[in-house]
Amino acid sequence: MAHRPRLPTRGVSRREFLRRSALGLGAFALTACAAPAPPQAAPAAPQAGGAPAPLGPKPGGTLVVGKSAEAVGLDPHLVTARSSFEIIAQVYNQLVDLDDDFLPVPELAERWENPDDLTFIFYLRPDVVFHNGRPLVAEDVKFSFERITDPDVASPWSSQLDLVESIETPDERTVVIRLRAPFGAFMSTIASTWAAIVPREAVEANGDLQRVMVGTGPFTLEEFVEETRTVLAANPDYFDGAPLLDRIEYRIIPDEAARIAALRTGEIHMTALSNAASAGLAARSPGVSVHSQQTTDYYLLGLNNAREPFNDVRVRQALSLAIDRQEIVDSVFFGEGLVTGPIVPTLGKWSVPPEELPFYRYDPEQAKALLAEAGYPDGFETTITASPRFPEFTSIALVIQNQLKRVGIQATLDQVEWGTFIQKWKDRDYDTFVSYNGSGNDPDRALYPMLHTGGSVNAFQYSNPEIDRLLEEARTTVDQERRIQLYHELAQAIAQEAPLIFLNTRTEYVATREAVQDFVLSPVDTYRSLRQVWLAP
Repeated sequence: MAHRPRLPTRGVSRREFLRRSALGLGAFALTACAAPAPPQAAPAAPQAGGAPAPLGPKPGGTLVVGKSAEAVGLDPHLVTARSSFEIIAQVYNQLVDLDDDFLPVPELAERWENPDDLTFIFYLRPDVVFHNGRPLVAEDVKFSFERITDPDVASPWSSQLDLVESIETPDERTVVIRLRAPFGAFMSTIASTWAAIVPREAVEANGDLQRVMVGTGPFTLEEFVEETRTVLAANPDYFDGAPLLDRIEYRIIPDEAARIAALRTGEIHMTALSNAASAGLAARSPGVSVHSQQTTDYYLLGLNNAREPFNDVRVRQALSLAIDRQEIVDSVFFGEGLVTGPIVPTLGKWSVPPEELPFYRYDPEQAKALLAEAGYPDGFETTITASPRFPEFTSIALVIQNQLKRVGIQATLDQVEWGTFIQKWKDRDYDTFVSYNGSGNDPDRALYPMLHTGGSVNAFQYSNPEIDRLLEEARTTVDQERRIQLYHELAQAIAQEAPLIFLNTRTEYVATREAVQDFVLSPVDTYRSLRQVWLAP
C-alpha cells in the first residue's frame, strides 16, 4: 500500500488521521471576507501565583455540532453521503482501521494473517459487544459482507467486494476470507466506513438500518429527529474504553451564517465551513479556532454518458477543454484547492499532474472545433443540476454555465431540493450535475466503483472495455510499483475519455470553540477523533 504524504493541519494539538472512505455529497454557503487568520490555542486558566493551570482530559459534557445537512439514512451499507458517514463513524466499527500512514491497524480484528495473495484470516477481539448487548461473533462479519454483495440489498458498495470468493467462520472468533483474484487494495477497502459490521437480528427486525443503529462503536444512537437533531450517547462498554464525552448532539442548521453566529454565542461547539472566507469570519470571533487541511475529496461535473450529446467522446472532450478549472478554484474557493485529474494530487505518487493530462488545458477554440466535428457547430442546450441546499454546488454551476456559453453551449441551471437531487442521482435522471466525491485512500476506491461497467456508483452510465481492463488489472495487482504505473495509465486514459469532468480538490475547514480539546481533522473527514475529544471547563 502506498503511503499518503502527511498533510498539514492547523489549530490542532495532536494528530490521529484515522480515515474513512465515503462518497461524499455536500457543500456549504459562500461568504465574502478575508481568509482565516492562523488560529490560536485557547489559553489555560491561571493558577494561584499566575501560572497557567495544566489542562488534562476531563470526562463529561455534551459536544454540540452544527451540521449543514441531515443524514441521508443511517445504514452504513446503503448510504453514500458524507452527512450520513459523519454519524455512522461514531457508532460502528470495521474489521480493521488505518493509521496516520494509512497502514492497517486492529479494530474488531485484533490480528490477521495473509498466508497467500488470495487468503486473509482475521481473529476477532474477545471483548466486543453490540449495543444490544450481544457479543460480536465471526458470523456477524460474514453476514455483513454478504449483505453488501447481495443483489437484493442493492448496496452502492457491492462492487468493492466483487473479488471476495467465499467467507468461512471455523469458530466464533475466526473469519477466513478467500479472494477469487489478488486484490491490492483489499485491506484499505475493508477499513472503509461502509464496511461496518452489523448484527443480523437488527437488520431482520427493522428491514434495514436507515433509522436505527446497532453497532459496536464508542457512541450509541439515543435520538434521531429528522431535520432537527441527532443525539449520540457514550457507550460505557466500548472495547477501546468509553469516550470522554457523555454525548454528541448534531443540530441541523443549513445556513452557514447561522452556524457561525451559533458558534460565536456558544450555542454550538463546532461546525464545518465551506471556504476560506467563512473560515476567516469565524476565526476573527473571540474564543474560536479554525482547523484546515487539503482533503482527498474533489469537485466534479457529472455527465450522463447514456444521453446525447454526452455519448459522443468529442463532446465530452470539448467540455473538458471549455472549463477553466483554475478559474473555479479562484472565483468559488478563493484560491484554496488544487486542480485535479482522475486521481487527486493529495494521493501523492498515485496522481498524475493535470498539466500532463490530455484535454486539461483551457482551450475554448479547440473545444469549438471538437463540437463542430461532433455535429454541433452552434453548440447545444443542456442542464446542470445542483441543489440550493448546498450553495457551493450552485456557485460552481454558475461559473461553468458562463464558461460553456463562450463555446456556444447554453446550460440552464436546474436547482432542486436535496432529496430530489439524491433521487435524480440514483435514477440517473440528469444531463449534468455538480457535486463532490471522496477518493478514500486508494485509487481503486476512487475509480473502480465509479467508472467500471456496471460499477455500483457508476452514476455516469459510462462503459469502456479498455478502461474496464485497466481497472481490473490495477485492482488485482499486488506489486505496488506496477499498481502505480497502471493508475498513471488509467489517469491518461480517463482524461482522454472524459466520462466526467474532474475539477479541483476540496479544502476542509472546521471551526471550534476554545473548550473543544484534542479534535483532529482527518483527510477524509469522518470526525473519528471525536471519540478522544473532551470539553475544557
